[in-house]
Amino acid sequence: MDEIAAGAEEPEIAVLPAEHPARPAVRPALWSALAGAVAFTVSAYVTTQVRAVRAGSPWQDDPYVGVVSFTEFLVPALAVLIAVRALLYRRAEPKPVFRTAQLLRAAFVCTLLVAATIAVDGLAVVLRADHALWNDGTPWLVAALAPLAALVAAALACEARAFRRLPPRDGHVPGGDWLDDLAVLAETLAVRLPPSGARLAVRIARGGAIEFAREHIMAVAALASLGAGLAIGVAQAVGEHWTSPVLFLTFAAIGTGGFFAFSMICNTALRIAAPREPASAGRVRRSARMAVIAGSLALPASAVLRDGIRTTLGLHGEIDNAGQLAVITFAGGLSAAVLVFAAMLVIARRDGVPVHRRA
Repeated sequence: MDEIAAGAEEPEIAVLPAEHPARPAVRPALWSALAGAVAFTVSAYVTTQVRAVRAGSPWQDDPYVGVVSFTEFLVPALAVLIAVRALLYRRAEPKPVFRTAQLLRAAFVCTLLVAATIAVDGLAVVLRADHALWNDGTPWLVAALAPLAALVAAALACEARAFRRLPPRDGHVPGGDWLDDLAVLAETLAVRLPPSGARLAVRIARGGAIEFAREHIMAVAALASLGAGLAIGVAQAVGEHWTSPVLFLTFAAIGTGGFFAFSMICNTALRIAAPREPASAGRVRRSARMAVIAGSLALPASAVLRDGIRTTLGLHGEIDNAGQLAVITFAGGLSAAVLVFAAMLVIARRDGVPVHRRA
């Protein structure tokens, strides 16, 4: 452990001393966000997976259920990341401002996902979605939105208070990303592990896996999203007794696209993995990157809004087979990707971005 600490000297970064007024405001912000995430996860699981409860839910069908289908996975995943990184947030030690700010941003995103889901569920109630299926349990489901909304309001208030107390960031002061703290966590845990585990933790901290993930974050996110999408497709196929390969592949693509788009958006907003030396990319590569993200996001959006899209296109009737769902889902994703690619090329040309990557 001493040799790790004795490595290359890190540049000085802005820190929050233990007595800084922002420190007492950070913990309530993080705890309230985590409490809201736990309550939401339990509620989402019960209302989507317990058939007797879901039977009377106003938000049991698309487009409303499409939102909770993603947030019931994304919220707990983000909450776990926050909780793990918060292990480094000890009261008695000075903490980098970048770590505090990134934790608060992650807490805000987590709370925002819960708020968005509550808003969509509330909209389903206002529009009386699936009213013919409402039963004696429906009023209880609707009433359960109130304490969740109160938790969200409290979390947002705590987060806003903590943000206001943070010192202004100097753009010239170097910061870090979440992967930096993964290495710090590995080193911290190494002292509490048996020798074999300590060696593994040190190898992770020193090895090239973290740097590889940082430099190839798009590929890493794509592989992880593909795994999640396939898992959800298999779970749906088994639970619903599907026999159509087209339906399975469509749902796997919807899950993969949604998780990939969210991962890339979160990487930008939360600075999960930031390349060390960001080089200017050519307009074609940058446009292609944005097009892939937009097309991925459009896959689940097209699926949940399928009936509205058909009506807009002048087509009649609801989608009632796997082939129609696949066509409108993939056509929506492809259309979004093409449109964003063309728009990004035009914007890049106007701004004078070079075609090829600079050395």
